[in-house]
Amino acid sequence: MFRRYFMAGCALLLAGASAGASETALNGQEVYQLLRGNTASGLWQGTPYKSYFDPNGATLYMPQTGEPALGKWRINPDTGQYESWWEHVGWTSYTVVRTATGLAWVHEGQNHAFTIESGRQLSW
Repeated sequence: MFRRYFMAGCALLLAGASAGASETALNGQEVYQLLRGNTASGLWQGTPYKSYFDPNGATLYMPQTGEPALGKWRINPDTGQYESWWEHVGWTSYTVVRTATGLAWVHEGQNHAFTIESGRQLSW
């Protein structure tokens, strides 16, 4: 009986390791190349958005409904994380990961999936 539980436990550990292996953090240079001059699209708090990352460090956030916002973006040289600045919150850090299904921002332990379009693609 012990052997059956031991084998079941090993199977669960291996399954967990496989699931974690499908998520890989991008380094700072990879994030910079991914975002610079391109547009991210996804859902944030249930609202579809597009956000353009200008090479000069400005970012334009366009929710599908609501007002656009102008912010800033950078890569933190010490952590390699993407950071955004918005007037109402200041600088916030995000890890960018590659998942089994695409890309995601990781913030406060939650993944927020997004896709990248080449260039400035802010039209709905």
